[in-house]
Amino acid sequence: MKPGMSLMLCMGLALTACGGAMTPEEAAAEETATLATAEAALDSCGTWSSWSNTGATACEPSSTCGSYWACESRLNADDAESLSGGPEHRIPVCPPGQSAVLRYNPAKYNQQSSYRVCFDAAGNYTRTEYQYQTVFSVCGGGC
Repeated sequence: MKPGMSLMLCMGLALTACGGAMTPEEAAAEETATLATAEAALDSCGTWSSWSNTGATACEPSSTCGSYWACESRLNADDAESLSGGPEHRIPVCPPGQSAVLRYNPAKYNQQSSYRVCFDAAGNYTRTEYQYQTVFSVCGGGC
């Protein structure tokens, strides 16, 4: 190393240590250290519990449960949809003033929940977090 190089290196380190300009590498290292410290200060949460039914249910149409045609008064026979573009492929037409509409049979869905408990760094309880999902139960099912 040339005689003045070590002095320049020491000057650069001294400036950085005293609040001088940091290199991009030093800034990235400091940011990483700051994030790690912040994450460690956050409380930690346990694993999610298994899913369990909440008791809430919903009935919704589902293609899984099959379908049927129903006649409704919302379309004229001449306005019936075409399956493939020609009048010979129209959906079956109901009595005058009604059109056939494809309906899906009902399915029962259950709401489920799961939870986890969180603690701060000292091990004190901070909160309980919940998550929910709706899952298919059965076709029909009293809907």
